[in-house]
Amino acid sequence: MKILMSGGGTGGHLVPGIALYEELCSRGMECRYVLRGADMKYNVASRIAESDRIFVEIQGISRKLSLKTPIYIFKLIRAFFSIFSIIRKWNPDAVLTTGGYVSNPVALSARILRKPLFIAEQNSVAGVTNRYYSKFARAVYTTFPDTAKLRTEKVVHTGSPSIFREKSSRDTALKFFGLDGYSHIVGITGGSQGAQKINSAVTEILPEMKSRKTGAIWSMGAVEYERLEKDGVINEINEKYPNVKPFRFIERMDLFFSAADCTVMRGGASSISESIQIGVPAVIIPITNSPDNHQYLNGNYLASNSAGILLTESELSSESLLSSIDKIIRNKKSTLQNLEKLKKENPAKAIADHLIESVNPR
Repeated sequence: MKILMSGGGTGGHLVPGIALYEELCSRGMECRYVLRGADMKYNVASRIAESDRIFVEIQGISRKLSLKTPIYIFKLIRAFFSIFSIIRKWNPDAVLTTGGYVSNPVALSARILRKPLFIAEQNSVAGVTNRYYSKFARAVYTTFPDTAKLRTEKVVHTGSPSIFREKSSRDTALKFFGLDGYSHIVGITGGSQGAQKINSAVTEILPEMKSRKTGAIWSMGAVEYERLEKDGVINEINEKYPNVKPFRFIERMDLFFSAADCTVMRGGASSISESIQIGVPAVIIPITNSPDNHQYLNGNYLASNSAGILLTESELSSESLLSSIDKIIRNKKSTLQNLEKLKKENPAKAIADHLIESVNPR
């Protein structure tokens, strides 16, 4: 069976797409993956075999008209004809998208060529691309049981696929980060670029964390790391706080989750999914102006099930952050039990099973 896949623009679209790509390839499926050249900045994209990568240059069109609008429209049309030609020539048995601008020409081509279309939607509110094409899809696989704004009843609640599904040995993870001997470990991540508000609040609680012998694995984000390095904060942390390990980004997120008693993170779908699937309680601080407020709603799914704490940016302070971390660690046992109730067994396998059966029923 041949399957054409797409999804990119953010790690939130790439990670589930690549998890599905690996699952399908492991079953002997012939897969091709459509992504943007810019997506290769994400390390996970290198997991796609070079021979399976199809690059297309595309970006979103701003709702405000400008001198660049004709250029965006031209690139979109060019991308569509390029993908349309590839699909017609390669003739896949199915098309699977995970969202992002790159999925637009792929889904449209599948629709015109009458190829079975499958969609994986990560967020609690469906994105614009997935929202539109959902009514043409054979199935829409969702992370959350009640995903808003979908125009189809063909929803299958599978959970979100991730390349990080299981914990490693805690001892191995602690040794990897050099944090043996600390009473508790907090994992902090604000995304690939970083989150200044989160990093500022964390900086303020470092003295208290040190006095409590609490370790921290801190993925600051590339932009934020450079800012803090320029301001001399990184040197100060390294000199004063042996319990804190700052990074631009962390490739071994499996070890990050395996070492942490709790995490502090944004409300991206991949982060929420990993918190559930791996079983690590989280303090979720969503971006205030995420599209359709989806980060808040993603985080609220954990909070409303007593499986995490939701803290808005307006509520965020050093005091509220420290209090939330304390509450998570204090109630870790019950929170883990609640996370376990939300867990879906191997989402990538569930989606692959359903897709293959839909295309080639027994």
